[in-house]
Amino acid sequence: MEIMLESILWCIEGVLEIYFILAIVNIVLYWCMHFGLMGQGGDAYKKLLAFLHQITEPVYAKLREKIKPVQGFDISPYVLIVSLMFVLHILEKTRQALIGG
Repeated sequence: MEIMLESILWCIEGVLEIYFILAIVNIVLYWCMHFGLMGQGGDAYKKLLAFLHQITEPVYAKLREKIKPVQGFDISPYVLIVSLMFVLHILEKTRQALIGG
């Protein structure tokens, strides 16, 4: 039973890590565009931005319902990143406890 639970936790952790990376890339690309470090880019770049927006925006929207922008600055992406880090840490510690215990 422990092996099955460990496997499930490992899968959840992997999916959340991928989502974490996508959220980070989304933030970095947003800031690069905002400060003019990147041009408009080609079709592949636009498709990547559209994909990242499609993946992250539903979660950002839910967070924006609870957390309003601070002086016009949307902090929902950063709340998501910190939340994911917290959940990933808990999952990792839980998995370690299963292995060691």
